[in-house]
Amino acid sequence: MNEEETMMTKHEESSAEAERLRAENDDLKRELHIRTAVYDIQTQLLKAGARSPELLANAARSMLQIGEDGRLENASAAIEQLKRDFPEQFEIKRQVASIDGGAGQKTGSTLTKEALARMSPTEIQQLDWAEVRAVLSEKLSA
Repeated sequence: MNEEETMMTKHEESSAEAERLRAENDDLKRELHIRTAVYDIQTQLLKAGARSPELLANAARSMLQIGEDGRLENASAAIEQLKRDFPEQFEIKRQVASIDGGAGQKTGSTLTKEALARMSPTEIQQLDWAEVRAVLSEKLSA
């Protein structure tokens, strides 16, 4: 091999190596953008009340659209789709009902004549007067 052929071979090898490095760099940038987008959607899912944001972000990975600048472009649309697909994964704020097992059952009043005697005038004013009347009338008729 002469010197010119050797130089051509080295140039081709370095061009091939440069092209391989460019492709690897592009792949790494794309993966970084994807990871950043997944992190961003996890954060937004958490704010949206998701119970398993990591799981949902991985489920949304295929629908994420990443712009030229690497930013996630369709986060709100992806979250809305996830809410439709997996409604059980999002908190539903419900009014918590009492778990009082005796609810609705009228037990006798705990207010007594003795309890009234120990109360200050301010405490007596805060009482339910219908209950006070009922207790006093029960005591009088008994």
